[in-house]
Amino acid sequence: MRNLEKLFWVACAVFFFTSCEETYNDKLFWPGEISQEYGSYIKPYTLDLTYSGEKLIGKTVSFKTEDSETGTLTLNDVIPGEASTPINGIKLYENEEKGNYTFSGTNITMGGATVKYSGSITPKAMKLAVDVKMANSSELAKNYSFGTFEMITNDEEFLYVKFKGAAYLDMIPKEGFEDDAVMMSIIGVIGGNILQILIPQLIKDIKIEDNGTIIANYSSDPIDMEKIMSLVGQENAGPEIQKLVNSRTYLPSPTGLAYWSKVNGKFLLKLNIPAIINEVIKNSQQQVDSGLINGITEAIFKTDPIRLKNLLGILNTIINNQVLGYIVNTDETTFSALFSCIKDGIPMNITHTEDGHTYLYLDYQTLTPIINVVSGIKVDLGGIELDLSMMLGEPWKLMETVNIGLDLVPVTQ
Repeated sequence: MRNLEKLFWVACAVFFFTSCEETYNDKLFWPGEISQEYGSYIKPYTLDLTYSGEKLIGKTVSFKTEDSETGTLTLNDVIPGEASTPINGIKLYENEEKGNYTFSGTNITMGGATVKYSGSITPKAMKLAVDVKMANSSELAKNYSFGTFEMITNDEEFLYVKFKGAAYLDMIPKEGFEDDAVMMSIIGVIGGNILQILIPQLIKDIKIEDNGTIIANYSSDPIDMEKIMSLVGQENAGPEIQKLVNSRTYLPSPTGLAYWSKVNGKFLLKLNIPAIINEVIKNSQQQVDSGLINGITEAIFKTDPIRLKNLLGILNTIINNQVLGYIVNTDETTFSALFSCIKDGIPMNITHTEDGHTYLYLDYQTLTPIINVVSGIKVDLGGIELDLSMMLGEPWKLMETVNIGLDLVPVTQ
């Protein structure tokens, strides 16, 4: 009887291993070999990812299969506005000559984007190309210039003219606090005029692509702030401002530095921080491994914002950086809001007018964390210390509406 029992268990073992062989020995790779996360932020790089033909770095993609025939591809923070994009039912095709599986198809994401994908996969690497068309592309994807520069007579006594053009501003104090909020009115007019002069010198036009990318023709020429300040209150500043703009050189920004999406009615501007840092390093003629930048950025973004704030505070006790000090000395709510803008994107409002203008702007809620940081700055003017918390922070609390952004006009061919 005991021998029969042993024989039974041996037969079970043989059946088990034989069934495994029948299931997987005819496959190029077992499911467990290719069910993994592929990434381009740590060495050895296992992901070669292109987005609408441009190489995209610092991203991860997960793949899972139960049978090496069909699987699920999950794009992590690849599609603008989507933290995770699962694509189910991907059919794998064996390519014995090249020693990989290939796949391709089209998918409509949960956010409404259309994604065409194609690639290949092995246990060591994945090559993936995605072409994206955003859900709201027909509404927003256009070439934009700025509103025409105009001078408007200002009723306030402190500045005779207000400028109108590239910047969009709307500032309304709380009811009953109009007199107390006069400082914000002054800041609004003077700051608004500065923006109307400054923005066209920095950016010539903006292209919002239907694939979710944003490209701008920008200028990095030096800015003459003394000249700008001399024009802020001039009645006939238009020709001088146009001379400043005409004297500058504009270049197209690299692709892949900024992305857009429309989420919950907001225009979400997502900056590709690793790509921006790598671009800055490249322009400074420095040699730094892009993978290191990607890895550090990935680690920071996965950190709890409050823990990061505490770590930066400890770091600043060593390096004693003034700007970093202003940031880490803010309250936890302010720091978390700023961290979210960097990690998840900057939420902007978008309004279309009947006369063809598109206002793209930050509102009071989004601007408040920035004001909280700026209000903590101490400015020394030749021995006279300005308390920005009193000049800006306290008056800010009296405002009902503060909208600051861009006045865009579609370019017609």
